[in-house]
Amino acid sequence: MADAEILITRDMELPEILSRYPSCRKVFDRYGLVGCGGPLGPQESLSFFARAHRVDEARLLTELQEAARNSILEAGAPDYTPGPGDVIYRRFFRAGILTMFTFGCVLGAINLAIMAANQRLAALDMRAITWAHAHAQVAGWVTFFVMGFAYQAIPRFNFTALWRPLLASRSLFIMAVALTVRTFADLWAANPGWALAGKVAGIGELAVVLTFALIITMTIRKSGRKIEPYEYFVFSALAWMVAAFAFDWWMFATYSTVSGREAWISFISLYDAPWRDLQLAGFAGTMILGVSQRFLPFIYGFREVPARTSRIVLYLWNLAVAGNVVAYSMLIRTREPLWGVALELCIAAMFVSVVLLARGFGLFSAKVEPDRSLPFIRAAYFWALVAIALLALLPVYDAAIGVEFSHAYFGGYRHAFTVGFISMMILGVSSKVVPILGGLDIRRLSTLRATFWLVNIGNAMRVVFQILTDRHPWAYPLMGASAWIEVTGLTLWAVDLWRAMGSRPHTAEGTAFDSVGPETKVYDVIHRYPETTPLFREFGFSMIDNPVAQRIFARSISIEQACRLKHVDFAAFQSALNKAIRKDCGESGGLIQLG
Repeated sequence: MADAEILITRDMELPEILSRYPSCRKVFDRYGLVGCGGPLGPQESLSFFARAHRVDEARLLTELQEAARNSILEAGAPDYTPGPGDVIYRRFFRAGILTMFTFGCVLGAINLAIMAANQRLAALDMRAITWAHAHAQVAGWVTFFVMGFAYQAIPRFNFTALWRPLLASRSLFIMAVALTVRTFADLWAANPGWALAGKVAGIGELAVVLTFALIITMTIRKSGRKIEPYEYFVFSALAWMVAAFAFDWWMFATYSTVSGREAWISFISLYDAPWRDLQLAGFAGTMILGVSQRFLPFIYGFREVPARTSRIVLYLWNLAVAGNVVAYSMLIRTREPLWGVALELCIAAMFVSVVLLARGFGLFSAKVEPDRSLPFIRAAYFWALVAIALLALLPVYDAAIGVEFSHAYFGGYRHAFTVGFISMMILGVSSKVVPILGGLDIRRLSTLRATFWLVNIGNAMRVVFQILTDRHPWAYPLMGASAWIEVTGLTLWAVDLWRAMGSRPHTAEGTAFDSVGPETKVYDVIHRYPETTPLFREFGFSMIDNPVAQRIFARSISIEQACRLKHVDFAAFQSALNKAIRKDCGESGGLIQLG
């Protein structure tokens, strides 16, 4: 092929490049494509790929041009052999969805409905169901999505392959079995048989978590690249994760022997809050803050967080979470006001950490390309700030209503953090990455507006009306209804995501039109007006008769792009095509134009 015929621009989409120049696949794989979007890659522009993978655009273009010189316009898809780690995210994401519809959100909604009907939130007889639901949410819903995303994205962030992908893939089955057994054991922990089964299952969960931490660490290490600021957050989150699951095992082994009302009250007041802080703020929160620094600037176009700001947040957040655990534990044991002050300072530090990152990104101010997932990302950080502010104001609220500790208020804070921050982030990230990884045209997918509003309205209702139950019994039914509003929104999202993970890469479908414009796809023209095929041949488009080129290349390239590629005068070709189309329309009585 002559150099003059090679035209790769920053605005061309990957399927267009790879269908015309198959040898470019190796260049894209070298910079982290590796399985994303199937044989022809995701439907994203070259400039987006360069930004998302942090590759110098000029260098990438040069390497692609060089690779294209080794290609010929030939039939067939580019050389692509998927490996075991190429679509590993799918099974983990599906496991997370299944967890949500069983022991996770749905069980939580049922539990909340019972509490609302009984008008009691702090009932010990509901403790087992509450903790079974909580465990499924953390060890299932959150952990499956974190693992799936990390196994898929971390290797691509580092331009390397996943270390031991088969081990990573098979660990899912161990985790699924262990999670199921452990969740049932939570319900019947007083039974010696279930107590033993729960301990064994907890060891299985911890083993999978240790395996996950090892695989991610080795994957980053094998890349040979300098550790990036966000990766220190990832390592910290992995440490918190291991600590959280180890402590979770100890908790189960201990509370399976607790009996008596006073013993339960003492045990819960001493250990429940630190237990959840390790899981939610330590593991999930640290992971979100870290991955956001790699994901948001390069996928959405937000500002990069300066390295200095990242370091400040790294130390501030981790010390605040650790201080939160220690200060709370000491406050409960000693009742010394000084520990209460220390606890408030730690909570304030967590709030400042989120503010620093959000401002660093320009999360609420920077203008970026609109995307269906973007409102979820912004809402997640908003809810993080709301949740932490609620936690900081807990002593003020308790004093205002004259109680030692408000279970309703604390539950409202926790729901704001878990659903508002963590789950909202899961919804946003998954609805962005799955279409990219699957090679889907996001314009042909659901906007997820209904999910966004249902989950946010449900979450706001839960937080507000749960707090109001302290003084107003009429708030209980509204609190109970909030969970089902959330479940409805989550169901719409889950159906969309599940379908997307099972879909083949999108290609353009023919549409009805009566004239050709610059953006009209070649495939649309030849599919709707096959009599124009001789015109393509006449103007030098010899590949128009190649069925593979029609099926793959022609679907992704516009008439104007095709003219640039073949150095054909676009105005002349457009005029010839429109004359042929008008003739066809005149003979057929015209077409109804679809806009």
